[in-house]
Amino acid sequence: MQEDKASTILSKRFGIDVFSAASAAFAVSPFITIVDRSIIENASGRNKLGAALKRGFVELFTRPHRFVCTPAFLLVFGVYFTTYTAANVIDTVCSYTNRDNQTPKFLGTTIANMTTCIYKDRAFTRMFGIVAPKSLPLGTYGLFATRDALTIAASFNLPSVMARELTDRKIIVDYEKSQNFAQMLCPAGIQIISCALHLYGLDLYNRPGVSLSSRLSLLKKNYLKTTITRIARIGPAFGIGGVGNRVIKERVSELLFDRQKVGVVVTAFK
Repeated sequence: MQEDKASTILSKRFGIDVFSAASAAFAVSPFITIVDRSIIENASGRNKLGAALKRGFVELFTRPHRFVCTPAFLLVFGVYFTTYTAANVIDTVCSYTNRDNQTPKFLGTTIANMTTCIYKDRAFTRMFGIVAPKSLPLGTYGLFATRDALTIAASFNLPSVMARELTDRKIIVDYEKSQNFAQMLCPAGIQIISCALHLYGLDLYNRPGVSLSSRLSLLKKNYLKTTITRIARIGPAFGIGGVGNRVIKERVSELLFDRQKVGVVVTAFK
């Protein structure tokens, strides 16, 4: 009987994990789709960053029903739905088995995010670049993979560590507020490094065979505005989206579970 109850609770937890991931991913994907497309069009020389952003938001607000059916939106939604789901499920399993979640969460979310994000970036680079579609160079794959690993560590592992430090040092007394602050700060801050990797990887695809000095010159030209744009993008992706995913999961769990009734079985999830 106890095992059946535990199995039922675990199944419901997984359902909450998927629902929370889908809700958060759908909320942030429109903005991320527009920004990612605009950055790639700007890096390839197809369009100016500002003009591309403007066109994207006009499409979103005038034809939202069509926008959410485009391949670009569905690709982005798939990336964040998969990533949030992986993070949520790993948290649930680790809590149920009373294990530390840091290493499994980093590895699981990195694999989920890296594979889907590289697939998405490959599709975007070919869809919105100016050169004929071709295979991405190995260097581009490597730079994108490093970029994604840094972003995942800063989005799913570092915030909890920073939140505990902020609370322990009495910088932010309320732990939930320290969580929200760290969740917004860490993914945005890592863009200072990862943006350079992103731009260099795109340039390897768009301009094969050019000199290192030419690549660095282009990177310098586009770095500041692209970094600011990616910080604005990563805020919704892993800041607002990360907070939303966690809050939805917590609130739905509170609605579905009465800890007084399920008793000792629920203590496995604390």
